Amino acid sequence: MGIFKKFEHFFEDHILHPGKGTKSDDWKGTDPRMAAEGIAEIFMAPEVTFGSVAEIAGKQLGRAVGRSLYGTTRKQFKRGSRSLKQGTRKTARSIVKASRVPYKGKSRTNSAMRGENQSMAQIPKSAQLLYESRYFEVYRDSKTGKKYLWGKPTLGLKGIRKDPMGFVREWGENRLKLLTPKYRKSDPLEKDMAKIEQKYGYMDEISGYSRGGAAARYRKVDKNTKYRIFNAYAPYAGIGNVRNRRKKNFDVVHDLIARPMTKFTSGKYKNDRFLSL
Repeated sequence: MGIFKKFEHFFEDHILHPGKGTKSDDWKGTDPRMAAEGIAEIFMAPEVTFGSVAEIAGKQLGRAVGRSLYGTTRKQFKRGSRSLKQGTRKTARSIVKASRVPYKGKSRTNSAMRGENQSMAQIPKSAQLLYESRYFEVYRDSKTGKKYLWGKPTLGLKGIRKDPMGFVREWGENRLKLLTPKYRKSDPLEKDMAKIEQKYGYMDEISGYSRGGAAARYRKVDKNTKYRIFNAYAPYAGIGNVRNRRKKNFDVVHDLIARPMTKFTSGKYKNDRFLSL
């Protein structure tokens, strides 16, 4: 073994890792005078300068720091990816769990007879409620015999306290409508509308707001049917040729997001309810 390699082993055992190694045993049987001369020759060599030693040390330090940073970054990335996956799975489980909860009408803030919804629906207060679900309400006026369909908007912040699981479900469904066009094949809103068509037949007046604007696609209508659809959120499915009205007060979410989504994605998906008419 060369003198330089032996010196390296001695340095590791007694300086870097004192008491942990046995590499310095390489010095056993080496003439001390030869060792001293060899070491002196190494350090007195013209190519060995303080600058070259510092350069080598710097490169080694840089590689060590690089490996350390790479290992730390990799661990943090794995940890972050794991947390993201866990969060995504947790959200998915929450939506699935919420979808299994039957509608119990805990929050009626999106009813046609509540607040500003009354001015949009314009259903007589004397009208009788025939049917109610998470997505629609059907009324009949006993005096005129007219039937009214109201498309409910998604539960807002006021509905969280009374129906938190319903809030999670409805907003989860809204996200799926946008990200997955084919979701409409299994959309519970579409199934509910078909159920109403079969049970209650033709409607005299149809109104809806936001998500409830999908009521514009109700098929059992005639030329005298009146529509009052406001700020419809119906990506891909659209609302046909029905006028998409604006509310009096500017609404950032619906005027800048929901309406453009409905307008520019409408008709992009072949299996549209209007094409089957």
